[in-house]
Amino acid sequence: MTDWKRILRAVAPRARADIVAAFVALDAEIEAAGIATDLRRAHFLAQVVPESAYLTRLEENLNYTTAERIRATWKTRFQDVAAAAPYVRNPKALANFVYGGRMGNNRPGDGWLFRGGGLGMTTGRANYRKAGFESSPEELRKPLIALRTALTFWVDNRCEAYADRDDVVGLRQVWNGGQIGIAETREILAKAKAVLKTLPAQAKLKALRYPVGAVDGDHAARTTGAVQLLQHRAGLPVTGELDDATLAALDEAEPLPVAKKDANLAASRTVQGAGAAGTFGFAELVQSAGELKDQVESAHAQISAGTVFGLVMGTVIVAGAAYAIYARWDDAGRPLPGFLARRFPSLMGAA
Repeated sequence: MTDWKRILRAVAPRARADIVAAFVALDAEIEAAGIATDLRRAHFLAQVVPESAYLTRLEENLNYTTAERIRATWKTRFQDVAAAAPYVRNPKALANFVYGGRMGNNRPGDGWLFRGGGLGMTTGRANYRKAGFESSPEELRKPLIALRTALTFWVDNRCEAYADRDDVVGLRQVWNGGQIGIAETREILAKAKAVLKTLPAQAKLKALRYPVGAVDGDHAARTTGAVQLLQHRAGLPVTGELDDATLAALDEAEPLPVAKKDANLAASRTVQGAGAAGTFGFAELVQSAGELKDQVESAHAQISAGTVFGLVMGTVIVAGAAYAIYARWDDAGRPLPGFLARRFPSLMGAA
């Protein structure tokens, strides 16, 4: 079963709850339509997500607020901005003007009645007829029906062939009839691919007691740290990336043996992949070192300015960076090294 709720939350965070629910409810039908591999899922989402304003709309938004935007969208319909002005905030008139007399629209009001609808933004009487909704166009704007119609389009047009060869341009041509929105389609495709790789890896890492954080498809600091720790333990290059070798190592990995004394470390909000017994955390050390380097470079820039303000700011930055590392160590439940405890007893809570 595909975890559509998590996938869509990561790819389209603002997605409507009823549209997400439709994906969950129709999981078996999505699979039956041949959308059964991560590459096909990514390509399907790359088409339907931008068409539906990131799964927030199932009907075309024709309520434009400026004539310039109308003119930019329909350059062949409006010779200049002045010609578009009467249609600002006038969606019904705009639809009837730009869609009337084409795509099977042959009656007054057809442009508005058969405006873009569904996950594929089906437009025009002829296309609604082909999809089976000429007599009930509003039905296509309901989540379950919109998704089923998109699946039918996918199957009828053999979209899986384009997806399998990762042909985003060819699939966009089939889906859109051109290349409108190709840049956004590419962006969503890349995001979906990353999410579909990251989610199962996060779930496996969490099951193995790696402190990966949330299973949310976001390859952020905690996930990077957990992957780095896995790579370190497996003797792989420590990159933090989910390459093939790392995924193979993850499949063979054993759960982390977390000792009782390391419970605070494993649960720490600031640990980005630490948690193995007896370690402060290889990935945490890497991250802290990187952050300290950034802070020192910032301090150097301030001090190099040669001003009193710059000297003060540089000193504050270095002091703040040093305290941040101490705070991470303390947050992890680690004792302060003896020489520091003797030199700075206040850090140990001494009066």
